[in-house]
Amino acid sequence: MIGGGSLSSFLARYFPVFMGTILLGCFSGSTLLSLAETTYWRALEPSVRGGYAGFGTLVLVLVLVLGNFMIARGRAWAVWMVASYFLVCLAAVLPMFAYRPHQGVYAFAVLLPLLGLLLLNSKRHREMRARLLEIRHERQRIKREAKRQN
Repeated sequence: MIGGGSLSSFLARYFPVFMGTILLGCFSGSTLLSLAETTYWRALEPSVRGGYAGFGTLVLVLVLVLGNFMIARGRAWAVWMVASYFLVCLAAVLPMFAYRPHQGVYAFAVLLPLLGLLLLNSKRHREMRARLLEIRHERQRIKREAKRQN
């Protein structure tokens, strides 16, 4: 692995926190869309609701995947993309309380983005992002040196 160390030790340390943010993002988005179908879009006919849910799923998945991919590539700004994803999920769920959704699902839909934000701010996730940034800089340095030699 670039920068010394082994890939297995890197993955053993940081893979659970990385996958945790991805899974929390998936669950946050799915609970948001489930509640949106039963609250915001309940007056629409089922085919239209399904279309909105499908489009919402597509947008949420693209944002989450792109943000986490950029984090894995060592881009420091990408954490704000994932944090914004969790904040949008939370901001969209909070007003649903007025529609009196199922309280267990609602509590779960509020808790998941908060846990995602907490995991993004954890010491291990910050360490992982710093390490991935170092690897990116070293990879760029190696590319520059290879171009100079040719």
